[in-house]
Amino acid sequence: MADVRIFVSCHKEFQVAKLPWLYPIHVGAGLTEQVIPGFLRDDTGENISMLNRRYCELTGQYWAWKNVEAEYYGFFHYRRYLSPDTRARRPYLIRTLPEAETLARLELDRLPELVSQYDLTAPVGEDMHVSVREHYAAAPFHYRKDLELVEQIIRELYPAYVPTMERYLSGSVCYFGNIFVMARPVFEDYCQWLFTILAEFDRRTDVTGYGTQALRVDGYLAERMFGVYYAHRKDELRTLELPRVHFDGFGGTAAERWKTRLLYHLLPPGSVLRARVKGLCSYGL
Repeated sequence: MADVRIFVSCHKEFQVAKLPWLYPIHVGAGLTEQVIPGFLRDDTGENISMLNRRYCELTGQYWAWKNVEAEYYGFFHYRRYLSPDTRARRPYLIRTLPEAETLARLELDRLPELVSQYDLTAPVGEDMHVSVREHYAAAPFHYRKDLELVEQIIRELYPAYVPTMERYLSGSVCYFGNIFVMARPVFEDYCQWLFTILAEFDRRTDVTGYGTQALRVDGYLAERMFGVYYAHRKDELRTLELPRVHFDGFGGTAAERWKTRLLYHLLPPGSVLRARVKGLCSYGL
């Protein structure tokens, strides 16, 4: 079997599935004195751990890029995995916790063999029924000017990407979570592209006055940039899209989880009805 390593980003100690190809990693480890037994840390070797408040899970991605050798690199979040269920009809599934019984039903142990047949495995795109550009501008704690600056940087540094960028940002399908699996050559190319753009964004931008949530801007932007990169290279690579699994048992009350699941069933992700209801709510109706 190929050497597939999937890193599960955690900002503190969380339950992570016990599988030999899953590697829990403490992201932002350089910002705290906490030591989590059995977890990798993103503050060793060459790293950007201290930028975690802006980069979120990307500090773990950067660490793996600079410090780990593997054939395939993947990235999950402690409450978001990819499922090997290629028959799923929705962009994501909801489960409680990544426990053995749940993972067995998801057949998660099939994932390494499956993804190693492809160059890039992405999450299933979610149709928001509004352009990616407008969705970013309307999302909480996001600012239109930040995405506009990234667009300008791509025009300057990577002009070959501009036609794809315009099509993607004008389209309505988003790829959320900074979750993926890539073969090493693709991963190295993506990281070089992504972190070059974000470094230039950091150099030019001013985040004075941004609160804790808004300060996660580099992580938010990377979700949209992944879509640009994926769309640009999709035709030349072997690609696969898999549904995400959201584990909702890490926080909130039972009533809140029940409400989330009810909405999930009544307003399926990617549906026109869900988009319309969210649009009404954003206008206070």
